[in-house]
Amino acid sequence: MPFQIQHRILTGYTEESGVTEIIVPEEIKAIGDECFLDCRQLVSVILPDGLTEIPYRAFKNCTSLNSIRIPETVITIGEGAFSGCESLRELTIPPNLEYIGEYAFYGSERLMKFRLSDGIIRVRMSDIYQNQEDTALLKKFLCEKNPEQKRKLFFKTENTKYKSAMACYLLISGQADDEIRKHVRKNITRTTKFYMDNRETEGLQELFSTGFITKSNIEKLLEYAIANSYHESYLLLLEYKDKHIGFQNPADKLKLS
Repeated sequence: MPFQIQHRILTGYTEESGVTEIIVPEEIKAIGDECFLDCRQLVSVILPDGLTEIPYRAFKNCTSLNSIRIPETVITIGEGAFSGCESLRELTIPPNLEYIGEYAFYGSERLMKFRLSDGIIRVRMSDIYQNQEDTALLKKFLCEKNPEQKRKLFFKTENTKYKSAMACYLLISGQADDEIRKHVRKNITRTTKFYMDNRETEGLQELFSTGFITKSNIEKLLEYAIANSYHESYLLLLEYKDKHIGFQNPADKLKLS
């Protein structure tokens, strides 16, 4: 049996050859420290409702993990919980989360998208430990429920990548004031390039909804997409221009062919 269970606590998991997806039994009410440590072939994990914590190094070095269902009941993500999860690109933050431990995502270099209950915030994990003060503010932002407190955390943040991600989130989720809107507008070209560089077409389309990609910057963004062979981003920008800015010469659509 791959699961080691004591008193409805999952204390350990033993990998089985060829098993890449697991569903943790509903009877489990807690998981132990380092429960899935070094389970390198796990790709997908579904955790049961009722859990309140993802504990210390629970999924450390699960290098193939790219999908995990975290119950809404979780309020704590412990120290190093997802460190070394190098295939994880997106994580849904439970709506009642109160605490994210140190190094919770350290080494999870591909993780750049946190999905919150009312929106998405994107950062690049390779930037997350460059400034401990800004990292702490980001973690508070992800856990904060009060829109006013979220805005205050935005204004405290000095890291430009975090600030742009926070500003876009606040704008798209309807929590932005005039100053935040001004920040998004001022940095729209940089933020759009960030999304293109990371192949984040979902984020690119969210930026379209702001209305800040305009005639004044669309050509530079199209040129950037062409120069870097970002085919999908180029086509999305071209479609946006056709619909919202002005007619595009059909011959231009052959530039990336």
